[in-house]
Amino acid sequence: MTTAHIDLDAFRRNTTMLAARVAPAELMVMVKANAYGHGLLPIARAAVDGGVRLLGVLDAESGLALRADGIGGQVRLFAWLFGPQEDYRSIIDADIDLGISHLHQLERIAASGSGVAARLHLKIDTGLHRNGASEEEWPLLIARALELQFAGIVEIVGAWTHISEASDDDDSDAIARFERAITVAEAIGARFAMRHLAASAAGFAREDARFDVVRVGAFAYGIAPGGGIGPSDMGIEPVMTLTAPVASVREHEGRTLARVAIGFADGLPGHAGGRGELAIRGRRHPIVGAVGAFGIDADVTGHPISAGDVAVLFGPGGSAEPSLQEWADALGTIGEELVVRVPPEVRREYTGRAPGAARGRA
Repeated sequence: MTTAHIDLDAFRRNTTMLAARVAPAELMVMVKANAYGHGLLPIARAAVDGGVRLLGVLDAESGLALRADGIGGQVRLFAWLFGPQEDYRSIIDADIDLGISHLHQLERIAASGSGVAARLHLKIDTGLHRNGASEEEWPLLIARALELQFAGIVEIVGAWTHISEASDDDDSDAIARFERAITVAEAIGARFAMRHLAASAAGFAREDARFDVVRVGAFAYGIAPGGGIGPSDMGIEPVMTLTAPVASVREHEGRTLARVAIGFADGLPGHAGGRGELAIRGRRHPIVGAVGAFGIDADVTGHPISAGDVAVLFGPGGSAEPSLQEWADALGTIGEELVVRVPPEVRREYTGRAPGAARGRA
């Protein structure tokens, strides 16, 4: 069957290296989107087992799942994607930090009825426009949060933003806007223990973008930014290897075609035919024809391939198989898209030192 092989040791080596790289800022490992397709619970346990104490979960459901799995209060969970009718009480009661952008969110938190002070990270929009208060709204958001803090309803923990990481000039402008917003907030009376702006690329490359926390996603999974920069250039290791069995071999119009049991139902992009390659028995073969729901054809003409052989679509790249970066380049996308597309129904097989019971239990 189609299998995503996840190397937990490689993942932990990545997080250890990245933590040292961004120090003295603290590393927050992002486990959003089912841990970038790698499996939320095993990856979160591996991160905690490796000493990570900040996890970015994106949504409340993921944070609640981690708390239910036994990851307790010594590990801070940070969520920021909320619906207009969000049940904030369950999130607050589970001791999950909230990334807040708007006054209406503060009012729903105030009305939630939780007896616990909500831990807030207040967000300023610094140009990416991925939510966050505008410069005009920011002082109002700060003032209302301070009122609720005085009343014991919230605790202001952090200030944060997203940046584009599209160019150094854009990021420098975002950093300057962020620093101005913090100055404005502090003049009103706010204090922030955690300031965070940078994600993987800026956090890796720019000391001035790190502040107190760096949120790292793709790099923790060994996914490089592309543009000629691969994982080995950065000292990170790919964590996922995607394989599928050869279901059958047939002759067709003078070619030998191996039918590989993976398709767009398993997350494979529909335009992979004629662009992507895979490896069987240590040799690469091109994918030809259309991508079906559960199958693709590889041209294996002249090579002894049999049903039951294992095809490797992408992996670390050390044994003839294409790398994830090669797949992304061939399909005109980024590595994150390819791994996130692998649905939860695809089997995950975890290798390396498996984490025990989740640490940091409440």
